[in-house]
This record gives sequence, structure tokens and C-alpha cells, in this order.
Amino acid sequence: MEMATVTSATSAVPVVVVNGIPIVAGNLGIDAVPLIDAQTAGILQAVDAFTVKQRVSLMEGITQGCIEVSNVYDVYDTKQGNVVFTAVETSEDCDRCCCAPNHKFRVLFKPATTKLQRDQVLSLPTVLTMDRPGETCSCNCDEKLGLGCCICPGCPACADGFVLYAGDVQEKQRNADASHKLITPQTIGYAEQPIPWGGGFTPTVNVMDRADATDKFRPLAKVEGASCCFGGCSELCCESAWPVSKMEPQQLNQKVLTGDLAQITKKKPDSMSAALREALTDSDTYTIEFAPGQLAPQQKATMISSLILVDYMFFEKDNGMCHMEGSKLKFTLFECYCAGCVCPCTFTIDTSNSGGQPAKSSDVSR
Repeated sequence: MEMATVTSATSAVPVVVVNGIPIVAGNLGIDAVPLIDAQTAGILQAVDAFTVKQRVSLMEGITQGCIEVSNVYDVYDTKQGNVVFTAVETSEDCDRCCCAPNHKFRVLFKPATTKLQRDQVLSLPTVLTMDRPGETCSCNCDEKLGLGCCICPGCPACADGFVLYAGDVQEKQRNADASHKLITPQTIGYAEQPIPWGGGFTPTVNVMDRADATDKFRPLAKVEGASCCFGGCSELCCESAWPVSKMEPQQLNQKVLTGDLAQITKKKPDSMSAALREALTDSDTYTIEFAPGQLAPQQKATMISSLILVDYMFFEKDNGMCHMEGSKLKFTLFECYCAGCVCPCTFTIDTSNSGGQPAKSSDVSR
């Protein structure tokens, strides 16, 4: 991570330049540049606990992930049980089917009071746009390893992240060296994995907040996994905790894990039908609970977007807990994180071995 400390020309506040982006210290709880509409801001201000449910795709379940369908998330007020937003992924079919979950996409947040069909949701105005650069089906892997690989020094393209905008934004021309940091008047904030090593053995996302009307940002939070192992069959019996902690500029590459701002929780299934859904599809349920009075509306919006990024980065990779590969039934026991890589621990049963002979050690994935 390229870092330098300078002093702002307009004040004595230290400015840390990280990968070309000025980062300044500042107080949380106040939107320095209010950009979202009053209704959206009012909802985010009033609600401190949200439940995010990914809709089930029957097509993905039937084809065992061979046909990748764009995700739809319903965002509920946890206490009232009402839908307050619906977030819809828009992406190219080729990118999604060839490169998911590392593909580039936009997630459009729409105001919602009831659960609507996808086409109905898309007809609603867009209040927030989450833009995530990623792989395309025409990427040259010799030049760019892309998302999901080890985040080595000097390889910022391998760090996952997103930019959050107020309202609707069209596809932007990105700079390959600063793909997560496209600054426009509508930019609310952005997030990315730490460079280098992505937090080591702790899955980590650094979240930045708009500091002023120029192109300066301030640290908002650090989202960290409480464990380096998650997902797979472990989801049936264990919840996965992701503390959200206040972050200072000097903590960009440090572990924090205080959880003083919020807590993201990947929920375990609460019924047999929910367990079957999780076993055969990528549909998951999350909650995010904010510490009262700590975050402003746009800061909450950035954190909800970070929750969706966590889903794509860490829980969309296992294609459900079990799936068929030819005559082999593969179980994902859990995923393990290391320096940006998510490595599955799997167990495979060869269903064609009907003669009662024990499986060869070469047939069992480790």
C-alpha cells in the first residue's frame, strides 16, 4: 500500500495519501456531504437494525449454478418487519456466467414497501448505486489475475471493493489502477480490501467515507470476519459474525475487531426448509445492527453495501453446500481465508462407485 502523510493546504489536518486518494481524520456520525434524498435519509436515520435476505433462484438451484442469475436482496427493518429497500444486481450475462462471483456489477437500491417482482422493482427510481469492478469474460489473466487471488504487494487490481453513489449513475470509464476510487459529485464512499495481503488470515474490508466536497475521504469502518473459516456446511449450525469497527488512518493495515460501530451476522437456518434452501442454493440471510447514534444515514448506506460485498466475496463461492460434478457429489465443509484467497475444504463422494470398493485417496478432495 502506497502511503504518504502531507498537510492540507486549507487546514492543519494531516492528510494520509493512500494509493492516490487523500484520507483525512474526522468524526463519524455526520454526513460531510449530504447527497441522498430526504426520504432515504430518514429511513436510514430512524432504523438501527436491518435484515437482508437474498431471494432464492430456482433456476440456479435446478442447474446447480450452471445458469447464474443476478442477485436480488430485500432489505427489512428488523424490528418492524417491513421491506424498506430492494437491491437488484445488474450485470452482463457473459460476465456473470463465466466469472461469478468475481464479476463486475452494479447493485441498484430501490425504495420498497412490499416485496415486488424483479421487473417491478427495476421500474422504481434508484436511490443508491453500488458499483463493483471485477472480472469480465474477456479478461487477460496473464496481465491481471483478478479478484479472489492472493493480494500481493504492487497488485491493487486483485483487491475487491466497490464505490457507492447517490441516485442512479451510468456505467463509468474506469482507470485500471484506481478502479475502486472513481470520484464524482455523487460519490458517497468506497470500500476495498487492505493492500497488500488483504488482512492476512482475517477477511477484511476497509470502508471509507466522503470527507468533504472535494476528493478527500476519511476512514469510516473496518469490516472483519471473526474467524478465518466460514461458509459451507458450517452455515447449518453456526452463525458467522463480522464485527464492524471504527477505523483510524493508521489502522488501514491493522486488525481492530472491536465491533463498536455495528455487527454483521450471517444467520444460520431456522427451519428444515431454510436448511435445504441454503444447502442447494446461494440464498442467504444477514442482519446488520448499528450502535445507536454512531453513524449518519449515508454511512449506514455504505455499511449495508459492505454487507452485500461480504456476501459476494465470501458466501457466493461455494455454490451451495453440496452439488454434483458429473457422477461425483461434492460437499463444501467450510471455506478458509488467506491473504485474499478463499480456499474451500471439500469432501467428494463418487456415486458411480457402486461395487462396494472404498474410494481412492486421489478421489477425495482436501
